[in-house]
Amino acid sequence: MRIFLLLSLLSGSITLTGCGSSSSDDTSATYTSSYIQLYNGSANSTSTRLTLTNSDDTSVLAGSATYADATSLVTYTPATYNIKLSRLNSDGDDISVLETSMNLRQSYKHLLLLTGDYNSPELLKLEFLRDDSLTDTFKLYVVSLLPDDSAYDVYLSKSDATFDNATLAATLNYSQISSVAEFDSGNYIIYITAAGSRDILFQSSKYNFQYLTEYVLVPRIASGPLAGNIAVDVINNTTTVGNLTDLTAQAQFRLYNSIDSIGNSDIYLNDSIAFTSLAADSMSDYVELAAKDYRLSASDEQGVFYLNSALMTLNQGQSKAVVLYQNASANTAAIVVEESNAPQIYDFDINVVNTITSYSSLGVYFVPPNETIDTAEYYITSLNSGAQKEINVPDGEYTIYLTYTDSNKNKTLLAESEVQQFVAGSNYLLVAEPDNTRNSGYKLSLLR
Repeated sequence: MRIFLLLSLLSGSITLTGCGSSSSDDTSATYTSSYIQLYNGSANSTSTRLTLTNSDDTSVLAGSATYADATSLVTYTPATYNIKLSRLNSDGDDISVLETSMNLRQSYKHLLLLTGDYNSPELLKLEFLRDDSLTDTFKLYVVSLLPDDSAYDVYLSKSDATFDNATLAATLNYSQISSVAEFDSGNYIIYITAAGSRDILFQSSKYNFQYLTEYVLVPRIASGPLAGNIAVDVINNTTTVGNLTDLTAQAQFRLYNSIDSIGNSDIYLNDSIAFTSLAADSMSDYVELAAKDYRLSASDEQGVFYLNSALMTLNQGQSKAVVLYQNASANTAAIVVEESNAPQIYDFDINVVNTITSYSSLGVYFVPPNETIDTAEYYITSLNSGAQKEINVPDGEYTIYLTYTDSNKNKTLLAESEVQQFVAGSNYLLVAEPDNTRNSGYKLSLLR
């Protein structure tokens, strides 16, 4: 474990300190307490808890943050605290990830940035005196989590200007923190290039820096099914982090054909074929595409189109899955779901799709060994026909059950899976669908 402490003074300079050797005379008449926030920038992490313990051994959970998100800004009495970052395992036990201590200074914001490999993480600490004199400007810091083999330039331009008019905010290597810069409040576009280059690697949509406060930009490599793209997170004093994607980034989709009666199908986007002879109960590979709106169609082995002009919208950096099924009117329809960009290691975001029309609503239960539906913690109820919901399930073994509950609260078991162990780094799609080969007439298909 490596811990970095970078202290930003009011003058805007940044110095590396060891034991809190900087002056603590600077205070604010407006911000009279001490303030702390955790940002989770560890790409293979899970939801991480921030706990502070004072000299009386009183511990307080300050909040938790998933990857590329942050806790809210929490107010504390200035003092020295023991800091613990931890996660909950599938049994609900609190597992320590990193522990340290730090002095929370009066009038200062202390931003903790968890980075690197979650099994041996690094902790960056950005500390600055909160500025209560801003009238029409905001202050900006940049923390680079881009790969450490080269430096990158980060620019800002007004949203009605071009890159030629952009201002260089920072040039940084991995884990470096910039000096403070000050800009007029308003809408900006963020650009990233290799250091010294004018070739744009990343261009954001416009972002409104509307608050008269300090912002922190965190350029990083995106995770999830489109891993490798550059993304930029914008941290302010709320729990909502702005996750900005590259306007030039590609998107991707894959398709599952659940219609047994049609068989092999050709799948079209606009007037171009995307997949040839996709068999029933088959999931296609991903296909990468430009971000825009597409017309999705499908034809059978005789070339007769049984799906015409379903709309699929792909935005920059998105990954989607499409499920073809027959609705209650026996017409083919498409269910489009967006896949999670979370790491999918310690827990899994599973898109659950219901293509069964015989019942108005179904339940899905993820049941660990030695438990039952009645004791299961992770489940979906009221999943309507033709609908989809997402559920987050911790890593572990599960049997998945599909049920119908009647008006008297009696349950019918329609399908169950084999015992499942999720594979790290995989995006899962669970489809409840008809199957005439099963005694119940239904099945669950877990796809990745």
